[in-house]
Amino acid sequence: MQNPVDFVRESQRKSKNGLFRIATIQGEYVLVTDRHKVAEYIKAADTVLNMQDGANDQQQIPLTMGYGVGHRTYHTSVVRGPITKGIPTKTPMMLEEATLAIDQYIGSPPEYTPIALYQAIALTIGRISNRIYVGTEFCRNEEFLQNAADYAQAVVISAEVLRIFPDWIKPILVQFLPVMKHRRNGYKFLRRYIEDRLEGKLDENGNKPEDLVQWLVDAAPPVERNGPMIAERVMALNVASIHTTTMTVTAALYTLAAQHEKYLEPLRREVIENLEDGELTYGTLQRLPKLESFLRESGRFNIAGLMALQRNARQEFRFSDGTVIPPGAKVGAPSLILHRDPEVYKDPDVFDGFRFCRPEYSGTKEKTPVATTTNYFLFGHGRHPCPGRFLAVHEMKIIFAILLLKYDLKLAPGASPQPWFIGTMAIPDTTLEVLFKVWRS
Repeated sequence: MQNPVDFVRESQRKSKNGLFRIATIQGEYVLVTDRHKVAEYIKAADTVLNMQDGANDQQQIPLTMGYGVGHRTYHTSVVRGPITKGIPTKTPMMLEEATLAIDQYIGSPPEYTPIALYQAIALTIGRISNRIYVGTEFCRNEEFLQNAADYAQAVVISAEVLRIFPDWIKPILVQFLPVMKHRRNGYKFLRRYIEDRLEGKLDENGNKPEDLVQWLVDAAPPVERNGPMIAERVMALNVASIHTTTMTVTAALYTLAAQHEKYLEPLRREVIENLEDGELTYGTLQRLPKLESFLRESGRFNIAGLMALQRNARQEFRFSDGTVIPPGAKVGAPSLILHRDPEVYKDPDVFDGFRFCRPEYSGTKEKTPVATTTNYFLFGHGRHPCPGRFLAVHEMKIIFAILLLKYDLKLAPGASPQPWFIGTMAIPDTTLEVLFKVWRS
């Protein structure tokens, strides 16, 4: 699907009640383009409109990541708990890993040098995330890291393939897709590491280790407390960390490179002014309102896909105007419409990197990338926002801050990112090269 944007916008213009249906090879969907109706349906109980059913359908999670990941979601408590709460104390190691990764994947080019940005960002995010997930043994293992990045991409592509076929053949078909190879490889890498934790092995100081594997072992129900299933969770959280964050960071950096004359210096100056004794710190990253605005605006402006906030109807749902969603229907909201609502955003089709620094957003949470609304749902909204959004945004700010302090960047003359679609999902240009050179102040 090359460019469904015009089709969706035309359908929205023809819609008389903020709802319309689209048919794809993966099935039929009801898209909600009225923000008031979005606010209604995302409040529905899971017994009526189910978020996990929607996620399982969209990503085919029981097949691509494992049955338990799709139906026993205890890992979300780990993400909301020790992972999110541990961000301040884990920031020094995240900064260290990001710096090492960027030095490796981009280097120190004295003149403008083309860099395949998408791959560099995917591997960098994989290293940052896995530094706090499974430590340096794995986050610096290039084979493990590449497998994790390949797995994240394979999940997306495999899900779109599987959704074309009837349910009865999917368990057979998935065995022949690359996603299974990468999942099995993940377990091979992690097996001994996980078994040590299941056996209660302590760290070199005689303490219980503090990382993702240990937190999962502690939180897992008995049926999940085994090597293969713990490995499935680690790999699934790699998908969550790498895929969406890589797409978001890459799209934002493409925009920065395209408009470097306008945004590079003010963003860099903000980082420099907030360094602590010349160093990047957790405190620095909390005092970057211009960067937060730039990232939020990138998430608003760049198309994430046709179908967000997906819920699958288990029972009939009735909107306040009497419109009925029947059982079995799949409901979602298109960010390309609601993120550019002219009733909410001034000049919605213009990228304004400092939009959320303006006085009208002063004192509101809506200026930060993690805040969600019916007109900004990069990380979901309502009863089920993405629990990993705090880590994701923190990683984005780390990467941007390091890049701003070290490099000048721009696009080659005539270059322009060309996003493309797999089914209902928009993918940023994965082949575009960005020109980097070491910044000299």
